[in-house]
Parts: sequence; structure tokens; C-alpha cells
Amino acid sequence: MQADTGGNSADRPFAGDTASFYARYRREYPAELIARLAKVNRDGHGRLLDLGCGTGQLLLQLAPFFQHAVGIDPEPDMLRKAAAKAHERDIAHVEWIRGSADELRKLAPALGRFDLVTIGTAFHFMEPRATLGEVRLAVAGASVAVAYNGSPMWLHRDPWAKALRGVLETRLGQLRDVDFTAEALRAAEDAMRDLGYTEIERWEQTRVETIDVDFVIGHILSATTTDQIPAGQRGEFAREVRAAICRVAPSGRVAETVSVRAVIGRANRPDDAPSH
Repeated sequence: MQADTGGNSADRPFAGDTASFYARYRREYPAELIARLAKVNRDGHGRLLDLGCGTGQLLLQLAPFFQHAVGIDPEPDMLRKAAAKAHERDIAHVEWIRGSADELRKLAPALGRFDLVTIGTAFHFMEPRATLGEVRLAVAGASVAVAYNGSPMWLHRDPWAKALRGVLETRLGQLRDVDFTAEALRAAEDAMRDLGYTEIERWEQTRVETIDVDFVIGHILSATTTDQIPAGQRGEFAREVRAAICRVAPSGRVAETVSVRAVIGRANRPDDAPSH
């Protein structure tokens, strides 16, 4: 299984309670990354676009630094959760649009210009060169950031992560050993360079965070569909994960190493791109 992808239902992989788990059990991004991205806010007058915004984790952290923000996502349940979170935080200058990165050029004339475009923990759903090419044409001149807030839990070497992996493989079959977040970031950087983006940089922060079994369960359910773990089996799955982890961590609390990484560049207008 690849988190958020393999085995997903074809039409709406993040509908229903998957969106609810996503809203509740996805981490916020570190303040240091938010500060770095907010540098392009034109002293509070800038405009922000978040592609694949999900339930708004990244957008709602950045929105207070911008005059206007737009979140685009194909899943209406995700957008409903995002709008509810914005209301709870009294963030009113946000627009939510159902759509995908493939539709960006069609949407662009009505949306206007942007100073920052973000893609948070969603780039693995997109075709790298096509997506960043569309961004370059639709919002030329903007800074663009592709970010990931951690890696798949089951890839850690800790005993609790191995226990989690055992439960997942029993249900879903053998999991890939490749970190798809690292793959997506490499693909983003390569595409930016090929497309003539400038000011390309890598940003990374690693920290150790203490989490409990409830967070592990919720996080995994935010990345699995009802095709993978049917709704009627999710309670049983939660009990299996809890039992497996508590066998190696009786307190039910574990330490996770979380690497937050981003590739940041500037989407030059096609006629401004440097020649090769």
C-alpha cells in the first residue's frame, strides 16, 4: 500500500469518514515552514492558492498572512471539513473550490493572480511535469511550494511501526518499502528545473514527536478508503492496531521521527525562463 493511493476507490477516495479522520488526525506544519512561505505575502496583501487543499491544514495556517486565499480540491467532503475549520478559526477570507490541478488553467482567469501556490501532502496524486507546467502557465511569477508533513508511519524502524506494518500487511498485502513522499519531492524538483523554475530550494526540519495509539489509528484511517478497510471493519482494525502496538509499547505512547520537507521555487513566465 502507498498511503493515500494504492487501492483507493476510483471516484471518491477521501469521502465520508476518511475526510473526518483527515481533518482530525493530520498534523499542522511547523511554524518555521509557515514563516518561510509567508515571506512572499507582500506585507499582508498577497494572495494564496492551495492545490489539493484537503481539509485545509496548510492553507489555514498560511491564510492569516495573506489578504485572500483559495483552496482547490476534488472532494466535496474534504472541502466541507475545511470550511468548517475556517469558520471555527474565524478565517473568513478563504474561497473553497471543487476542482483539480488539471483544471487550473481553465479556472485561472476567474481566480486572478497569486503570490504563493502550495501543494501540501498531495503531489503524489499529480503528474509532476504536467501539474507544475500548468501552474507556470496559469499563475506565472508566483512562488510554488510542494511540501510533505512526515513520511509513512510503517516505514519507521521502531518496534511500534513494525507492529503497525504487520497489521496493515495482513489486511492489505505487502507494502512498498519506498518512501513515496521522498519520490514526490524529487519529482517536483526535477520538474521545476526542467520547466525553468528559478530560486529552487530544499527546506527540511526533523523532530521527534510523542504520539498515542489513537493518533496512529486515526492517521492511518485518514489515508485508507472504505475499499481498503470497509466501514464495518474499522472498529476491528482499530482494536488490532491497538493490541499490536501495546504489545511492544504498553503505555500506548510512542515516539515518531517526523521529517517535514519542501521544495520551493519560482514559476517564471515562459518567456522569462533561462535558456539551457
